[in-house]
Amino acid sequence: MNMCIHGTISTGVETLRARVEYNMARGAGEFCSEWKLSDFGNNEFVWIGNITDMDSMGAFLSTDEEVQWDKDNGCIYKIYMMSEMS
Repeated sequence: MNMCIHGTISTGVETLRARVEYNMARGAGEFCSEWKLSDFGNNEFVWIGNITDMDSMGAFLSTDEEVQWDKDNGCIYKIYMMSEMS
């Protein structure tokens, strides 16, 4: 299943890119097989990832550490689920 996250980050999209790379190395790569992060300017971003275990992804994003990181970096987003249309 594909997940799309659209939002803004006050500390800049490159800060978010570094965090995603850090998170992939510390375990998120076990349930996210590939991802892309696009910078839309003015601190707006879209992240798309192929998620193989949605429960693990949800648990990962809601840890105290991740919630605090979002607050500290002014990261505000909405999450969307995507499926392929045939």
